[in-house]
Amino acid sequence: MIRSIYNLMFSKFKTLKSTLTKTADGEIIQLFPKKYKESVQIDKDVTLVGDPSGQTVVEGMLIIPRNVRVIFRQITLSPNAQLYIEGEAIFERCIIKGNTDVLITVNGGYIKAVESEFKKAGEVGIALLNNSNGIFKGCKFRFNGDTHLFIKQSKAYLESCEGSNALKSLWITDGSFVQTKKCHFHHHIDTQILAEGATYIDDGSTIESGDGLGIAAKADSEVTLHSTILYSNASVQLFIENSRVSGKYCTIQNGKECGVMLHESEGFFAHCEISNHQSTNVQAKKKSIAHFERCEIHSGHENGIFIGKDSIVNCSETIIKNHLSFQVVVSEKSICSMKDCFIVSGRHVGILVEKKSECMLVECYVLQNNNSAFNVDRAILKLYRCEVSDNNGNGILAINHSHVEVDGCNFHHNQMPHIASKTKVKIYICNTDFHRGKSIFLIQRCKMHAVNSRFHDSMNVQIEITEHSTAKFEHCQIYNGKSYGVKVLKNSNFFFYHSQIFKHDLSQIVVNDSSVILNNSEIYQGKRNALFIQNHSEVYIQESFISKHAQTQIWIDNDSTLELLSVQLTDGEHSDLHAQNQSRIYVENSMIRNEKCRYNVQALNHSKIEIVKTIVENKYGDVYYSENNSSINNSDY
Repeated sequence: MIRSIYNLMFSKFKTLKSTLTKTADGEIIQLFPKKYKESVQIDKDVTLVGDPSGQTVVEGMLIIPRNVRVIFRQITLSPNAQLYIEGEAIFERCIIKGNTDVLITVNGGYIKAVESEFKKAGEVGIALLNNSNGIFKGCKFRFNGDTHLFIKQSKAYLESCEGSNALKSLWITDGSFVQTKKCHFHHHIDTQILAEGATYIDDGSTIESGDGLGIAAKADSEVTLHSTILYSNASVQLFIENSRVSGKYCTIQNGKECGVMLHESEGFFAHCEISNHQSTNVQAKKKSIAHFERCEIHSGHENGIFIGKDSIVNCSETIIKNHLSFQVVVSEKSICSMKDCFIVSGRHVGILVEKKSECMLVECYVLQNNNSAFNVDRAILKLYRCEVSDNNGNGILAINHSHVEVDGCNFHHNQMPHIASKTKVKIYICNTDFHRGKSIFLIQRCKMHAVNSRFHDSMNVQIEITEHSTAKFEHCQIYNGKSYGVKVLKNSNFFFYHSQIFKHDLSQIVVNDSSVILNNSEIYQGKRNALFIQNHSEVYIQESFISKHAQTQIWIDNDSTLELLSVQLTDGEHSDLHAQNQSRIYVENSMIRNEKCRYNVQALNHSKIEIVKTIVENKYGDVYYSENNSSINNSDY
């Protein structure tokens, strides 16, 4: 029978030990508002109730053996040695404080604490060992020297608890399982929550203002976070090493170093905000794998995401913006893929891909970065159905043996060439639109192949190929430029098949010390020349149509050669062919017709023109003009 013995027992027995000796199993003991200085092993199920004023204090060592259940209610416990629990202990509105290295050790037992406070241990507030279980609701852990809760091979659940002012708040190790909900951990000197070979789950807690790491997981741990807030920790806010992490609806902000760091780990993040870190917002290194879905990563003082050392990162429907350095870095043989993402408003380059890494974007937007949208250095970049625009540098700057593939994309309003490449870069372009900016610049042995694409409305040269570079265009259009259409310079090669070039303010194609092949193509409606060929260049044109240019349609100069086969030159405002300074032209099976200019075929200064099976005519009658040791030979006459 449960009964109060406040009046009965304590009139005769003044100590806790003597009271317990005379108490039956299961009884409630109402304690005096006094201090009990004694150590006791409690061998029966009892409930110890302190005075409501909080004046009941028990000093000493308490032991609860197996198969014993003790409830402490409204008591202050100040052990001079650890409370040792092998059975069950329940603390309701209690204070357990100081005078020992460990306040409570639970060894294979069970502890439950409600609205209680654990503080001022020399080292550990509560140690859960050897398959122990702990439940803590509305509790406070403060000023314990090393760790508030040390959990080894055990389980713990914390709800609406607060931990502060220790080295660590939770130390979870050796296969333990800990779940926290709506807790607040703050102002710890070392890692606030540490999992080593353990499982940690959180829902809605805040981990903030620590002097070290926020959450750290090591040695094959599992961390699951939902609606967790990591804020303003001095070191990495979420550090995962040789472990796995999953975060949903989390906020990781304002750290003094990195937001999330993965080392040889795997992470999944959905609907998370990671922002405002003094260092990189997210790092994935040493063969890590990370997935970001519908996240927002922004406003870092360095990179948004850094991927290095054989790591893999996938992003879906994620926004990456407002970083002072590269928004995304893919380095050291790593892989990054993005779908439906926005990489916008960076203070530097949007995405850097380097050191034999690979980056692929599908249906993404890379906009308004203060430098290039992409820098590619000894790496691979693939873009599918993306928009790259309004960047203050290049759309893509690729160098040093890189590979670039662009399919179904839209490039516009970039301040420097949409695609610029240097030193043995290979580029493939398909079904892509380039406008409102210089389209292509190739230098130093680069190679490009473009199919079914459009290059138009540039204020500068639309295509420039130089220094032993090669470009091949098939079924493309180059038009409406305010300068030159194509410039081919310094031993470069330009192949143009089944395509059109038209409506440029300056010469549509300039060839200098290079070679050009045009086949089944059209060049028309230029405000100057169709082709301006000079300095030992070689040009071959077959089955093509050239018409309606305001100046000489083809001008060839300085020891260059031109061969026309089945070509039509018509409706020029000036002459059609002009060769000078030891240049040579061969024309066969073609038509050269001009209604506005006399002498539509001209050879000057030791140049030669040979015409075979070709119609040459204008309405004035005189079609040929040569001078200064030049010749025009028409084998049909």
